[in-house]
Parts: sequence; structure tokens; C-alpha cells
Amino acid sequence: MNHDLTLWQLFFRIVERGSLTKAAKDLRLDPSVASRRLAALEHQLKVQLINRSTRKLSLTAAGTLAYEQIRPLLYEMDGILGDISNKSLAGKIKITTPVNLGERYVTQWLTLFQHQYPDITFDLVLSDNCLDLQQEGIDLAMRIGELPASSLVARKLGNMAGVLCASPDYLQKYGTPRHPQDLSFHKTIIYSLHQHISPTRLQLSRDHEIEQIELSGNFYLNNVGAIYQAVCHGAGIHAGPAWLFNEAIYSGKLVKLLPDWQLPALPVHLLRMKSHYVPHRISVLMDWMVLCWQEIEGGTGKQHQNSNGK
Repeated sequence: MNHDLTLWQLFFRIVERGSLTKAAKDLRLDPSVASRRLAALEHQLKVQLINRSTRKLSLTAAGTLAYEQIRPLLYEMDGILGDISNKSLAGKIKITTPVNLGERYVTQWLTLFQHQYPDITFDLVLSDNCLDLQQEGIDLAMRIGELPASSLVARKLGNMAGVLCASPDYLQKYGTPRHPQDLSFHKTIIYSLHQHISPTRLQLSRDHEIEQIELSGNFYLNNVGAIYQAVCHGAGIHAGPAWLFNEAIYSGKLVKLLPDWQLPALPVHLLRMKSHYVPHRISVLMDWMVLCWQEIEGGTGKQHQNSNGK
């Protein structure tokens, strides 16, 4: 049977968005047109794929089988056909990263990449939530921290160093900790997005010595940029990413605490859907982002330049 691939793409989008109207909007179609196209696909197959009798769309057994088995094949076919038809890198890449890291670095990385490959279109989604790659149609996701078990394919970018810091005003008022155990007596700012509001354990190491401290925060925030402001304005001590605080430490706006002690570095990965074929534009971008991340780990604070010097 010769089915139009665009009909399948519509079907997959309806499933992933859970709504024909939302899928139609994503694909820039009138909902009535989308409905007719879905009916045309079902007519060609001579089977119903989606139940429409309830307010919430649900898949039939045939629809579930079609989605689970054909979706990954079509994703790979899109990549293969794109690479065949394009002599240079071209196409759309949808990527999601944490908000502040995306603002600070990734936007610039993608801009430089696009200078070298102007036929690439980016859809960058900044979110501190772990978005579902399949449901949101995301090609690449940057994730910080240990990864849970999943079917996603991970490529490690590197490690994110941490730093413990506070403002001079805070330290003048409450004193400077000299040992990790002193932290339990200080006001602590805690990143709360993926944590319950409860005591948080902090681990520091020095040579072969390890200290674990239970922190009871007095200020919980779910955004890294807001935490930066709170630390700078003297709300308390925070253990956060070095890339965010190093500049303020170098300028004297913040003070690095317990400099002889180390915080555990967090792994940083790029995640993609599992497939046998990876589009060339995706693999080249991943290579580029690995190089860019090395600039952060190297502590240069400079943006990576492409081969054209742009």
C-alpha cells in the first residue's frame, strides 16, 4: 500500500499531543483539514486508528501497533531522506536545555553553528523540566545530573563543577564557615525544582576525607537565575554550578567558601531517541556541543569559534 508519509506524520503528532486541534496547529493545518486527512489514512488502511467517541482521544489496538512500530521507522526515514537530498547540512533541529544554561551558553553555540550551516533551523526550548522527547518531538535534550534508566541514548558532554559561595555582606553578618560542619548553622539557599522541601544532604571532599552535611534551607527557589540573585543579595549560602558564580567570585561580588574542599561534579549529557540511523545534522551538532562544553570545563569563559572564525 502506498501511503502518504504526511498522513502518518499527522497521526503521530495527534497521538503525541493528545489532541487533533493541537496537532493541526503544530503542522499549520486547519483542524477540519487534519480531520479529513486522518480519516483518509484510516480509509486507506481499512481500520480505525483513533477512538473519537470520548472527549479525550484514545488509540485503538491497531493505532497502538501502528504508533509503536511505524513511528521509529518514519523518524529514521526522515533523517535518511534529508541526508540524501541535501548536499550540505540542512533541516530542523529541536533541542531543549535548562533555562539559564541555555541563555548563557547554548543560544550562542547554536548561533555560531548556524553561521557555519545556514540551512539549519533551530527550535530551542528552554525548560528546567525534563520534557518528554517523543511527546514534544525533540531531537536533543541536555540533562544535568545522574540519568535514570530509560530507552533514550545518552552522549556525555562532560562534567559540571560546583562551587560553594556567599556574598561578603552575608559573611560579615553571620560569619565565614571554616569547616563543612559549620554549614549546618548557616542560612542555605536550595534549588527546589526537583526536590521536596526537606533537609538536603551536601557532600564535600578533601584528599581522602569526606564530609556529609544535612542542610535545612531557609530559601527555596526553582530557578538558577533567581538563586544567583538571592546569593548576591545576601540571602544565604549556596552550592551551585561554577559556570554561574565564577565571574562574580573573580570580581569580588561573591566569596568562594571552603576552597580546600570539593563538591561532586555533576555529569552533563545529550539525550536523543533511540534509532538505527541518526541524521547527519544531529551527529554534527552533538560533536559541536561537545567541543563547546570543553570551553566551560576549561574555565576560559570564551565562546568556541567555528572553522570560519565566526
